[in-house]
Amino acid sequence: MVIGVAMASCNGNSSGSNKAQQSANTTQPSVPGETTIVYVRNDSLLTNYTLFKELSEEMLKKEENARATLNEQQRDLEQDAMDFQRKLQNNAFATQQRAEEENARLMKKQGELQALSEKLQNELLAEQQKNSTIVMDSVHNVLKEVSDEFGYKIIMSDPLYGVESLDITGLVLERLNKKYKPAEK
Repeated sequence: MVIGVAMASCNGNSSGSNKAQQSANTTQPSVPGETTIVYVRNDSLLTNYTLFKELSEEMLKKEENARATLNEQQRDLEQDAMDFQRKLQNNAFATQQRAEEENARLMKKQGELQALSEKLQNELLAEQQKNSTIVMDSVHNVLKEVSDEFGYKIIMSDPLYGVESLDITGLVLERLNKKYKPAEK
């Protein structure tokens, strides 16, 4: 489904075009029941779908938190490395063995930081995939309902050209937002 591609390209793009906004305002095609092929505009759908916007905001916060955590630990590691280097140059270690132990501790800390980075990236990727599935399933379900209700045989996504009367983006968006109930916080 093309919606997944559109989600990735629209993530973070909240401006939308004037054409996209006009499509979002359309509530239904001008000739329901007589038309078997209609279309939706993914950019309008996703930038105006409350669930997608909320999931995108949550992901952005999680990405920022992960980045902040990694940056803080990276700064700590860099400070420890500078302290180690200063102590090494000033012969502050009582023995060579103590210097080697401190170096090993720093190497272990660096490995742990790398592992944390990979873990956080994997968690964010899994969360993004889960969110994409949630949004795609909800859109698919509403498209199926609209198709059954109006007798559409084909609902296309982002055609190169289509007359406005075949654009059902507004209708689909209205139903998506009506069905979505935000979780209590």
